[in-house]
Amino acid sequence: MVERRAARFGSHESGVAKGTATMELNVGSDVQRGWRVLAVAGELDIDTVPLLSARLDEDVTGAHAVLDLAELAFMDSTGLALVLDWHRRLAEAGGQLRIAAAQAPVRRLFELADVAEVLSLHESVDVAVQEAVDSAR
Repeated sequence: MVERRAARFGSHESGVAKGTATMELNVGSDVQRGWRVLAVAGELDIDTVPLLSARLDEDVTGAHAVLDLAELAFMDSTGLALVLDWHRRLAEAGGQLRIAAAQAPVRRLFELADVAEVLSLHESVDVAVQEAVDSAR
């Protein structure tokens, strides 16, 4: 199941839209080897964080999840705060949040925020789910 949200921004002069840009977040959800995997694509920012937050609340019923960020082009501090909150929540539940396939801009944000060592970063979803849920505690 993929849910989409688009936010359009533009400036108007004489009734004509100029510089219109579309920012969209797509979230898909699947289960692999007992891990809830959410594939996040687009831009995760103040406008789109509520969508991912709602999907996490709805889809993550256990204590183990993977965020597949292979198609995430951008993340701001509100997206980072959401990721860290879910990392904490799942750890408190005896589980784990794993991050898979984060692209350079998102990895750079994790490094600048000094959380790359705290988060469980993996090269791919396949690697992230390689360890079965039962042994991931």
